[in-house]
Amino acid sequence: MPETLSILDRFLVEKTEEAIIDGVQLERWARDPNRKVDEELLDLDRPYKVPNKAYGYLADVEISGKTKSVIGARQEVDFGTATGPDPEGQLKRYVLGLFMQTAQWIRADDRQGGFSFEQMLYCRNDGQIGRHPVEQRSGLLDWSLIGPKYRWSLATIFLHDFVVALGPVTHQFSEAVAVVQHPDFIHIVERPAPGYKLEVAIGYPFIDYAPIPNYFGFGPGKFDWAVKLFSFLLKDNNQVKCNMDFVAGARPKKVFDFGEHVPCPLYGTATVLESLTFGLYKANGFHDWMDTGMAAQHSRVHQALMEGTSKIYREWVRSS
Repeated sequence: MPETLSILDRFLVEKTEEAIIDGVQLERWARDPNRKVDEELLDLDRPYKVPNKAYGYLADVEISGKTKSVIGARQEVDFGTATGPDPEGQLKRYVLGLFMQTAQWIRADDRQGGFSFEQMLYCRNDGQIGRHPVEQRSGLLDWSLIGPKYRWSLATIFLHDFVVALGPVTHQFSEAVAVVQHPDFIHIVERPAPGYKLEVAIGYPFIDYAPIPNYFGFGPGKFDWAVKLFSFLLKDNNQVKCNMDFVAGARPKKVFDFGEHVPCPLYGTATVLESLTFGLYKANGFHDWMDTGMAAQHSRVHQALMEGTSKIYREWVRSS
């Protein structure tokens, strides 16, 4: 690493290398067609225009020889239809060069929607590590550059649809995560399954770092390790599906984190109730319910992303 890198930069580089090692293992597990998890259909509790299904699951995954507990969220979305003489090429161009790069908009109430990005650090194929130039930090790198030019690139994603309902009160939080573009998370597969012509998949591991500090015990920037995967599937009739999977762990010990020595007001209360009832009340059941709710919250953020990006995709297909 060059001497010009700050202490924070060096910390982020180390976290990036760790995230790649763990993330590749999670990605292989998530993409394994033979994996077995018990899924629960999630109620996202909001109306959406784009047809979708969301499933949550709690599972155990082996990472670097150790069994770890994870929270997962898998989503299926009817994304749109490819057209023209080369639908396969069209889908590749969109997923690799436009999907993430155009995933932001202004809503009717003047709020930002979707995701916006800021480049941080990179490692080129020759091993050179550095910070992206200031004039190039806005946006996300074209995925076709990951591998041929860059070994990895670290970016911040600002989440503009992180809306949490606490009883009758709804609040939009300013949240961000740091993720890594890496070639092992890019897949272009012909005839991936019967009835499908092409799969174009991208994804990224998260680093254990919160660009915007928050009080969540498990949430943006608070994962020990996590991956997000987007698989765009082109059917024989040129309809496009987007399947998403999110795997994060270890399962949280706190919902809200107000300090090392401050008990979680939710999980802590559940533990006290279990003690007071001599085990009649099961804290683990409450934990499972809350963790599944976290999977639903993640799915709401990404279904909002699909609502906006599918509209942009349809307009881009018409214009091209």
